[in-house]
Amino acid sequence: MAVPLPAFDRNRALALLRAGVGDLRVGFRPGQEEAIEHVVTGAGRLLVVQKTGWGKSFVYFVATKMLREADMGPALLVSPLLALMRNQIAAAGRMGVRAETINSTGTKSRPPFGATRSTSC
Repeated sequence: MAVPLPAFDRNRALALLRAGVGDLRVGFRPGQEEAIEHVVTGAGRLLVVQKTGWGKSFVYFVATKMLREADMGPALLVSPLLALMRNQIAAAGRMGVRAETINSTGTKSRPPFGATRSTSC
């Protein structure tokens, strides 16, 4: 039995966008609201191709947060640039989205991607 998808709430989406950007005056860019609605309502897969700085990550973060609030599953966002990853993680946190980074540099708690860990028996 399929789980019903949530209805799109424009005001909630705008509040999340504003929280992520950190500016209560910001509004949707042309196409952002429609893209978020597409994901939230389950209209199908979505690939957003826009220039750098347009807010593609916010489309996915806002949609993910709205789906999580409706008890839907997790999302995976792939970003090719480490600098963007750090900014995206910070923006996601401002919206209440728990996000993690997996990359080739590793972290204090995680070795670089592809590195092996020794374990004792």
